[in-house]
Amino acid sequence: MSDPELHMVQLSLDGKGLIALGKMLHLPLDRTDTGYLVHCALGELFGEEAPQPFSIEDGPGDKPQGGRQMRVLGYTAVGEETLQSRAQLDASPKVYSICDWERLAAKPMPQVFPEGMALQYELRSCPVVRKASSGRGKNQNGDTRSWEEGDELDAFLAEAWNRPDEDLSREQVYRDWLRRQFEIRGGAEPQSIGMERFSIERMTRRVSKGGDGKRKAHTIKRPDVTLTGALKVTGSEAFSELLRSGLGRHKSFGYGMLKVQRA
Repeated sequence: MSDPELHMVQLSLDGKGLIALGKMLHLPLDRTDTGYLVHCALGELFGEEAPQPFSIEDGPGDKPQGGRQMRVLGYTAVGEETLQSRAQLDASPKVYSICDWERLAAKPMPQVFPEGMALQYELRSCPVVRKASSGRGKNQNGDTRSWEEGDELDAFLAEAWNRPDEDLSREQVYRDWLRRQFEIRGGAEPQSIGMERFSIERMTRRVSKGGDGKRKAHTIKRPDVTLTGALKVTGSEAFSELLRSGLGRHKSFGYGMLKVQRA
C-alpha cells in the first residue's frame, strides 16, 4: 500500500546538536534564527523529503540550548519509516543524533477535504510584499523612504509608506495580506482572521559564495506574525496543495505552515 500524499510529522531536535550544526555550517549563531537552524538540520537529515513547511512548537524566538529538545511539526510526502531510512543512509552520525528517533511520529492527512468543510487554522507567517517598481514614500513623521523594483518590504510598512495620511491598523493590513494569499492560491476562503502575536525578527541565511569561495551570511529583519481564525474549504485538491506548499514567503525559517483542525 502506497503512502498517502501528505503526512504531518512531529520531531524532537536536540538544541545542543542544532548549535553544533550551526557552527559546522559557519553560521553567526548570535544572529541566526532558530527556524533557519531547524531548516538546515531537516535538510541535512532528509534531503528533498525534508518536512516543509514546518513550525517550531516551542514558541517563536526561543533559542536552542544544550539539553533542550525543540519540538517541530511539518508536512511531508512520506511517512516516518521513510524519513528515518533516508537519514540512516545519508546523514552524518553527528547530524543523525540531532533527532530523537524514539519521539518521531507521523500521521496521514485526509486525502479529501470536502467543499464547504469548516476548519479552524493557525498560521505563523511572514507578511511581506515585493515591490513591482521603484518608488518613494513618506511615513507619518514626514521621513522619506525609497525602494527599488523587487525589494521586499513588511506588508504593513509598504502600506504605511504609500498612505502616510491614514491611520493604518497593522492587524488589518496583515488580515488583508492573508486574504490576498488565499485568493491567489485558492482552495479555501477565510471566515475570520485574528492576529495573536507580532514581533520583528532577524533572519540570517547563507547566500552565494564570495570571491574567497566561502558562503556568506546575510541578515535581514522581517515581521513574525501568528494569525488564527476559521476558514471554509472551497476546493479539495487546491486546499491539499495549499497545506503541502504553505502560505507566504520564508518557509525555510519556519513560516507558512497552515495547521488546521475541525471547527
